[in-house]
Order: sequence, then C-alpha cells, then structure tokens
Amino acid sequence: MGGMSRWLDVEAATDDIDINSLPSNLALTDLENDNEYKLIIGDLGKGEEGPRLKIFKGAMQLSDIALPDLPLGVESIYTSDSKPRTLPLIAVAFSSCIYIYRNLKLFYKYYLPTMELNSSEMEIWKQLTDPVNHKEEKVYALTDSLHNMPQKVLSSQSRHFLELTLEQQLEFLDNAELPKKTLSEISCMTTLRMCSVDKYAMSCLVLGTEDGELIVLDPQTFTQIHLARLCTVKRTPYQIVATGLYNVDYRITVATREKSVCLLKREWKEGRLLFNTDDNIVAMEVMTTDNSVMVISTDGTLACYSRKGKKVWSISLEHRPVAMTLLPIMHLGVTLTAVALSSGHVHLYEGKARRDTIYVRDVVSVMKFGQLGQEEHVFTIITANGNLMLKILKRTANFNAHAAGIEPTISATVGQKPWLIPKKSKLFLEQSMRERENAIPMHTNFQHELNRLRLLSARTLLEAHTKSENSIGAGNMEPIRLSAEVEGLGPVFRVTLIVENTSTDKAVLGLSILFLVHSTAYKVYNPYVKVPLISPGNQLKFPAKVEEIFGENLNPDIFFRNVTGQAGEGSLIRVLLLKDGKSNPVLAATVTMPPDLTTFQNVS
Repeated sequence: MGGMSRWLDVEAATDDIDINSLPSNLALTDLENDNEYKLIIGDLGKGEEGPRLKIFKGAMQLSDIALPDLPLGVESIYTSDSKPRTLPLIAVAFSSCIYIYRNLKLFYKYYLPTMELNSSEMEIWKQLTDPVNHKEEKVYALTDSLHNMPQKVLSSQSRHFLELTLEQQLEFLDNAELPKKTLSEISCMTTLRMCSVDKYAMSCLVLGTEDGELIVLDPQTFTQIHLARLCTVKRTPYQIVATGLYNVDYRITVATREKSVCLLKREWKEGRLLFNTDDNIVAMEVMTTDNSVMVISTDGTLACYSRKGKKVWSISLEHRPVAMTLLPIMHLGVTLTAVALSSGHVHLYEGKARRDTIYVRDVVSVMKFGQLGQEEHVFTIITANGNLMLKILKRTANFNAHAAGIEPTISATVGQKPWLIPKKSKLFLEQSMRERENAIPMHTNFQHELNRLRLLSARTLLEAHTKSENSIGAGNMEPIRLSAEVEGLGPVFRVTLIVENTSTDKAVLGLSILFLVHSTAYKVYNPYVKVPLISPGNQLKFPAKVEEIFGENLNPDIFFRNVTGQAGEGSLIRVLLLKDGKSNPVLAATVTMPPDLTTFQNVS
C-alpha cells in the first residue's frame, strides 16, 4: 500500500496519560473561539480514580473536571447563530440526566421525564414493605417474582434490591419504602444541525433511551421538542447517527442491540426498521454523500447497505473488528472508512477497496478524526492500555487507486460523488421509442455485423500468421523485436536492421536475417546475415547495402513516384527473421524504399 507513510506521528507522554473511555465520549471543539480545537474526553476512570472530563490541547492535558457518574456520551453544541459566535457548550450524558457545561463550569442539568411504575412491581413492593412478610421464605418468593420480570421495566430500587444477598435484603426492608416514579435512562446521544450545515451552526441534542424512544432537545431552552418511538417492536438504541437539518429534512439512523438498524425521518412519530444483521453490531457509520450505512459486526465483516436498507456489498475482515469511524478528506474529495481490528491494524477503505493500513502495536479502543489544534486532518486513537496517539495527515497524501498500489474497480467507486447527468432530450426520447419498437430487427442486425467483424478479424489474423507479417515476437519468441531504418538519397541506400531482445533474463541465439526482393529493381549486397547471441535487454544493428537498379526501359511508376515511396510492390523489400530448426519465419518486416532523388534531379 505504498512504501511511504501518509501520516505524521505526534509524540504523547504515555506515562502521564492513562485513558479509559468509550467511542461516544470523544469530542473535538473550539472551546475558546480561537480556531484552536481541543480534544475533550469523558474518562471512565480506573481503580480508585473516578470518572473525569479531560481537556487536551494536542497531546498535552490542560485540565480535568470531576464527573458525578460514568459518562455515556460527550458532545459540543452551539446554541445560537448570532455574530460574534457564542462559546460552545459541552453536553455530558449520564444514566438519566445531561450536564451542560459552559466555560468548563456546570451551567444546566436536564433530567429525562419520569415514567409510571409497573403495576405488578408495585404489588410486589407492597407485600415486601409489609412487616408480616419479612421472613426468608416470603422474601425469597417475592424476590423470585421480581427476577421473572424484564429488567428493562424494573425501577432502579428493584434492580438494586435484586443485587443484595438475602441477609442484606432483610436489613434493607426494615426501612424500605415504595419505589417512586422511575426516570428513563439514556443509552446514546448525538447532535443534529438545526438550519445550517456550517460547522459553527446551532445544533440540538438527540437522545436515545433504554425504553426505545428518541428525544430531541431545544438547543436554547433544553426542553423536549420532538419525541418518537424507535420502532413498532421495542428495540434498544445502541448508536445514533444524525444527518441533514432539523428544520429542513433529516435522517436519524439508529443501531440497536437487537441486531437491527432503524430509521427515523422528519415528522415521524415512530421509526421504521431499515434492515437486520446476522450478528451483533459493533459500530455503524453513515456516508454523508448518499446516506449509505456502513456496519461492522461481531462475525468479522464490513458491510454496506443502501439508504433503503438493501445490502450492497460485504467483505470479510482479517481479524475481529473493534471500532470504526469516518475520515472525510475534503480537499481530496473522498471519505474513507477506518476499521480497527483486534490485531492492532487500522484499515482505511474507500468503498470496499483498501487504500491504507496503519499499525498501532496495541488494540484500538476509540478513534476520532477531525480538526485538532490548527491541523484540519488529525486521526486521534486511544488504545486499550490507555495510550493516546495522534496522527496528522500529510498534505501530500493521496488515497487514489494508483497511489494505493491497487487497480480501481467498479465496486471501489462506492461513496464517490455522483456524476452530473444532463436531462433527457426530445431526441433521446424519440430514439428510445424507436429502439423499443424495433428491438428484434436491431438486435438481429447487431449480431450479423458482430459476426462479420469476428470473421474479418479471424481472416486478418490467419493471413498475418501465414505470412509472418509481425514485427514483435509471440509465444516462445515473445522477447524479440525487429525494426528497420533506411538512410540515403539513392541510388545506393543503407538499410539498418535492429534486432532487440526485450527479455530481462533470457538470451536469444540461433537467429538469421534474410532479405526478400520481389522484383529486380533492387540489389542487396549481403542478403543473408547470421545473428550472434543477443543478451537480455540488448539490441544489435546490422547495416546492409541496397542499390536501386534502372534498366534501359525505365518504369514510369518507379521513376515518377512521390516521396512517400508508394510505387506498388516494386518498391518493397521484405526482411525475414529466421530461427534454426523452424521452416517458417519467426518475424517479418516490410521496408518501403524511398525514390532515387538524384536521378529525379538529373531528369528535371
């Protein structure tokens, strides 16, 4: 895939950086409106260290903020399109709420709407809170009833109660109360532009909940402006990708934990199933050019689906995929798909054609591509060991098929910009109608002309093979080339024959040259030449003296022929290249002799 790397590596202090994060917890944003993009990471923490929000300038950490719970997603949004630009807000999603940060300080808290408790669960808790039932047999039976209920419909108090031992449960019930209304929990989060595609345009938050609902929040008041169910059958969203504009038209593509992908469009109250996959989905991305969906699954495949859910192609990966992200490179007009494998390799695909490979010597956990600092194309990689790697795309990098060292195919053009096809003209419509009315006769004529062309080609090939009229060897003599040069004004000419061995590892011997003159108009002083051994890659020149002979009765065709030498076969000399042990010539060349200019001047 090319001998020179297309990326510049940025050194990071691996001893001081230890990151434990998720793909949804990375964001690149211009925090101070100075065109100096920062890397914001929601760190889950390790060991005694709790979750924190970390801000990086390049590979250097600037600050961090303690978080109250494990972050589920980190996004940056602009709440206004006014000039001068306002500072972006940082949204961090937790289990049932979203913290909004301005200037890295807590600005607002949004909680998901409460949900009514399940009636069966409430009946069980009424019995559990009754002191009469505080016996091991009763508690065990009621706990078993809670176990039989789906985990998704249980309140947080019930889920916590089921995690306790029997002794702890009896102690908990001494002061227990009936569970209150539960809060829906967030499963994923993304952003959607409101009315402009500008990177600094106002955006709204799109939330996916564990109950299979999608919530769109107003960017200024953080209130619910749209609520829709994901599908008719309850499905849990796992990853959301939003394209388009909320006030114009948009598509929200959602990957679920039930091996399916759903679609929600503008003003839909309920989404629709787009397609199902054979195995669980690891990651999903949507191409902005044609809204095709790229999916990597646990069965080790990378698949592409059309915007209508039809499977376009699928390729098997060398190892298990662990992460995926898009690499839009605007100045090259391409959008690559980066797929990280468990072997430590990161493959970059354009369609299903591999364009580049990066090896990171560790398993990739999180990938993100975009502007960082003042560099527009930075590939951010976080490994499973917590290392931070930054790779800057060189300005001279090229990802076309020739630069990648592969042949372009039709399938490799998936994801490119569509061609600009003009509208159908009146002439085109008339021609189309004529073709439909006369389809059978036109097809018959086409087959007839095609057979005539094949017959003519076969006859020409047979004639050339019979006469050996070819100047480049084929078959066993493939590395031999024969050519001729004519010098002089006449009547004596110098004809130089050039025999070239085009092979790089095979010598040629046993050759000879024979001049064949069809008339008595020319005399060759050395008509037969023995060719010595020709080493690989070399050529030999054999000069020959040829004299034009004029009799007492001059032929006008020869005497007054033009300077192009067109005087029939009388001005032609054939040169045959012979091979020992073969009856037919190996190669042949025809030399057209020029007119004798000295005789022409004397006559004039």
